[in-house]
Amino acid sequence: MSNLDVNNPHLKSQPSSVGVKNNRLVVDTNPTDYGTFAVTTAPWSDNNMASDRVYQIIPYARATSFRINNYTGKTIGIRRRHKSIIIDDFEDLNNSEWTGDVKSEDNDIEGFYSGSIKSLAYRSLTNVAMLDNSEVEVKFRTPNVSSASTVSIKVWDDPNRISSGNPASEFSSSSLTSNKEYKLIFRLRPTSTKYDTFLESPDRESITLDATGEFGALSMVNSIVSIECTHDLIVDSVIYRQKVDYSTEHLLSPGSIVYPCEDNISEYEVINLGSDPLNYTDTNVAVTLSGFYAV
Repeated sequence: MSNLDVNNPHLKSQPSSVGVKNNRLVVDTNPTDYGTFAVTTAPWSDNNMASDRVYQIIPYARATSFRINNYTGKTIGIRRRHKSIIIDDFEDLNNSEWTGDVKSEDNDIEGFYSGSIKSLAYRSLTNVAMLDNSEVEVKFRTPNVSSASTVSIKVWDDPNRISSGNPASEFSSSSLTSNKEYKLIFRLRPTSTKYDTFLESPDRESITLDATGEFGALSMVNSIVSIECTHDLIVDSVIYRQKVDYSTEHLLSPGSIVYPCEDNISEYEVINLGSDPLNYTDTNVAVTLSGFYAV
């Protein structure tokens, strides 16, 4: 058995390398592509209230990490947007929390097992108040059949509304390619009863923006996600990305810092915190930051 030198520059030009370094097995994953981005902060006025602050999401780009630069003369706050909660990845082969017929399959997308859903099935999403810009993500593979399949995925504020009302967000399509993997993302804004829908396969497409849904009056504390298909749909994971008001990390000017990504650079948001020469009263000025990301 021959060892690979992970310090070999020709080896490092490969996307993934496996070798031995200092008598240890090393898996080295290198970026496959790079890109640049820019984000402009949203103006806001500081009245010493936490609700005064207006954050701007970094525009979407798939990435494993990114560097953001600050040459604005302002102090910039940056923070993660979500806490990721796996609602179900079907790896435990336990579907008891679902209402409806959900079968365990080894025809997985990630991991070892997945769920197979045909008729309507649903389960709890969260029992805590949902903040604006929380997201629900469902990974699935369309049925491998010659006839058209209709895939319907919805988020409801309460299971009782399934038979007597409208969902908070919904996606339904009978034109998806058969036997193909997709990722559906709902971005939810309960306070304005609005939502956005994105579909990735693998590039991201905006399906609906600023659509209106029924979010109820209880801040989505009884919310559920429902999935339905006219043929057996392979569902591999359901993830709730709970919006959290994390504290910010300060990026001074001039300055630059690198952040890791789970999937994309929109996992972060920024805010102009003002400048010392103006006693941090210039938060109402929009400034633009630039950076680059690695895929």
